Amino acid sequence: MASLPVPDDLLAEIFLRLPTPDDLVRASAACVSFRRLVSDRSFLRKYRKLQAPPFLGLLKDRAFHPAVTPHPSAPAASAVALAADFSFSFLPAPACDWVVQDSRDGRVLLDRPCAFDDCTVTFTEMVVCDPLHRRYLLLPPIPAHLAVSVEEPFPGIWEHLPETFLVPTTDDKEAADAQETSFRVIYMAQCKLKLLIFLFSSSTGQWRAAPSQGWSDLFAALLTPTRSKALCSRQYAYGCFYWMIYPKEQKMLALDVRRMEFSIAELPREARRDSYILDSTAVTMVEAGGGRPGMFVLAHDRTHLIYTIRRYSGSSSSQWQREKTIPLGSRCWLRGSAGRYLLLFKSGSSSLDPCYITLDIKTFQLEKVCSPGIPATHAYSNFPPSMLSSPTI
Repeated sequence: MASLPVPDDLLAEIFLRLPTPDDLVRASAACVSFRRLVSDRSFLRKYRKLQAPPFLGLLKDRAFHPAVTPHPSAPAASAVALAADFSFSFLPAPACDWVVQDSRDGRVLLDRPCAFDDCTVTFTEMVVCDPLHRRYLLLPPIPAHLAVSVEEPFPGIWEHLPETFLVPTTDDKEAADAQETSFRVIYMAQCKLKLLIFLFSSSTGQWRAAPSQGWSDLFAALLTPTRSKALCSRQYAYGCFYWMIYPKEQKMLALDVRRMEFSIAELPREARRDSYILDSTAVTMVEAGGGRPGMFVLAHDRTHLIYTIRRYSGSSSSQWQREKTIPLGSRCWLRGSAGRYLLLFKSGSSSLDPCYITLDIKTFQLEKVCSPGIPATHAYSNFPPSMLSSPTI
């Protein structure tokens, strides 16, 4: 007696439970019907949501340092290193002029000095690219009627220089429908009297301005004079970017990218250590699960991590609770986070060379990534849902 065919919806549930992308690729190669199901956009959205994006390696300028064995992402990282073009030779010439500003979800944001006569040091030419598929989108200049509102941001003070960065996809339906091809970029300028935000959407191909806010309104309740403020150490968790407020504050500035609104956020007690909080290598925000932001704080001796989670006790009130202390073995510096991974630089010892390591924030497993002699990096994770390309796993 012939067996009954397995319905597609049941097959999809089985495939969603496969532990790694490698397993999913092997399953899709079994037959045409399996490949059709696995390549469906709605299935890929569900799979990406359930599976942790692989931490593939580190990106510094035009060099990629893949995760090495025994890191669990090493096989995928090795394949990406062979297939992708991290020299960015496919970008508008001269390619060597482009500087990496941000990396997220397999895409890379780069900029270079403007070629237009009316540009100043405040503005740059920007491009978002997919180095795996060698595709890019050159962003249009910020329109003159928006650019005219940007004052020269404190010349010579690096903390006040404009920032450009990619915006993660949110979980709403509109973002889910477009996440394979669309992206957003934020340009933020810290001017003398106000904070300006311009938002680019690849869906519309246009820049728009978010409501500007004066420093005196943003920081009305803070301790030190408004004019002496600067924002540093950008972090992200659950639809919000966070910046530490320099100097001498025990709070963060938060930007909700869903509403494009600013607010002041409290720091956990473990991070309130006078000037220590100003060190961007000592504090990193993460997504702890269930919509709750988490924060890792390095102890003073840098040999162990303190993990705290913000828990909500009502409709709006919240407080930080200490969850765990994690020994690191030797002195470390935090270098940011990517998905469920925390990135650290570990100093050398008598038995270990300096290296980059990741901490899985779900299992608290430490794994070596690589040992490049580079002081600053961008984490490169996930396979890019390329611009104008068919879906990929």
